[in-house]
This record gives sequence, C-alpha cells and structure tokens, in this order.
Amino acid sequence: MDFVDRPTGRHLLDSIYEKFAKPQLHDTFKPTNPSIYIRHEEGQVVDGNYTVEKVFEDSGTGFYAESRLPVSGNNPPVLVIRGYGSWYPFDRVLEDSPDVFVAKLERQLKSAQTAGAVDWIKQQFHSGNPPDVVGESLGGKVAQQIAAKYPDYIRSTVIFNSVGVSEKLAQTSTAKNVFHYFTLGERYAFWANEGDYIPGKIFVISQKGENCCYKLEEAIVRRAHFERKFCKRRVLVAILAQLLLLNRHNAIVLNQKKPVVVEIDRAQLQIFRKNRFV
Repeated sequence: MDFVDRPTGRHLLDSIYEKFAKPQLHDTFKPTNPSIYIRHEEGQVVDGNYTVEKVFEDSGTGFYAESRLPVSGNNPPVLVIRGYGSWYPFDRVLEDSPDVFVAKLERQLKSAQTAGAVDWIKQQFHSGNPPDVVGESLGGKVAQQIAAKYPDYIRSTVIFNSVGVSEKLAQTSTAKNVFHYFTLGERYAFWANEGDYIPGKIFVISQKGENCCYKLEEAIVRRAHFERKFCKRRVLVAILAQLLLLNRHNAIVLNQKKPVVVEIDRAQLQIFRKNRFV
C-alpha cells in the first residue's frame, strides 16, 4: 500500500491520473497533452514523464486505451481507458452509447480482452510490475469490469465520475485497492445508468467545497426542468445547466490549489445517486 497517502487515504498518483483520464480542451493541439481523449502515437511522450507504449482500439465498440510507462522514477505502468466519445477527433459516440446506458453490458470489456489490453496487464504482472488501471466515465466502468474480472493482476484501480457496472458484478467483486473519485454535485455518472460500483474507497472532490458559486450552480441545475407550457427562459436555463454539469463532470480538480477532498462511505454514495439529474 505504498501508493496510499496515509493522512488522507488518497491514491498518491490521483492528480496525475486525473489528467490522464479527463479531457483538457485548452491543450487539445499540444502533442504532449496527457488526456486519453487525445489520440497519441506509440512511443510518444506525454506529461513529460510517461511514454505511450501501446495503443489498444476496437472501432466496433469504440473502445480505446493506452498503456503508458514512466520515463523515470518508480511509478508503475498504467493502462488509461477513454471515456465517452473523443474530442480529437470527435468520434465513437454511437459505438460507446450502449455500454454507457446499460450497466450490465460488457462489450467494451470484451474489446479490452480481444484488443490486447488485458493481455498487457497480465504481461506486466508476470514481469513483476503490476499496473494501475485508470478511467473516467465510461472508461471508469470498463476499468471496474477489468478490476473485478482480473483482480490478481492489478496493483490499483483509480476512476473518476464513473458510470456503474451491473449490481451482480459489484456485489461479487474481490478487487482490491479501488479508488472512486466523484466531483461534488456530479449528475451524469448517476443519470446514465442505474448500475452499482465495486467496493473501494470513495472520495468527493471539489475546488472549494459548497461555497457560494457551487450553491448558485446547484440552484440553476435544480431549476432546469420543463413545464407543459413552452418557455424560452426555461430552455436557456436547461442549456446552462447542462453546460455546468458537463464542466463539472470533466473538471480537473485535484490539480488545482488546495482541492477539497472528502472520503464518504457507500451509504452516502447512495444518497448522491438518488439526487441524480432529472
């Protein structure tokens, strides 16, 4: 457990993995952009200290992942799995959709198996370097499925605003060292499907907690519903709410100055899920 920060219980590499798992649009055209939403070439260096070793892809399901090795230091190898759609180029949304909205589907998991991603995990384990598996949103779902199916080969699993997996898989999972991170006020992960989450540490993260800006955003989100009578103002509020929620889903939080990180239990997570976007 040398990868756990003892005072907080957080994964020591969670701020690096957040940059790997989430999109960073302001750096879209920078070749070193570490986001998995950007296509990289094998051998390319990202984030200054990781090399993209292999690219795994299945055009039929939209599955896309990269294995990355540290250039220096003692960090482990890591498999980063892309979430819903791709910013550059923007594609695979239709292929991804079934796995997003149906928790029990395992199409992308099977793609991870056939495309070689699972074999790579096993190879790293047998070479004495069990990897971390990382993903956001849909990528987090696939990461959970891999961790539950192959728990003995993985060092740790770190996921951000993940959609759920089947309740059966969550209940029977024996995966260890799983870290769930949800942005404060997250809705999309819980709205997409009614799946559950494999056991692990659960953190709610935000830049400044429930401050005035957050409360204002929440007020807008809660007002974003349509009544029978058409109202242009309601439409504008709904659009604004969606933009706020999208930004919240993909926001880089742990790399900000002094983020607020609170550990919660599964009972508290269920409360978060009940407050999903309607």
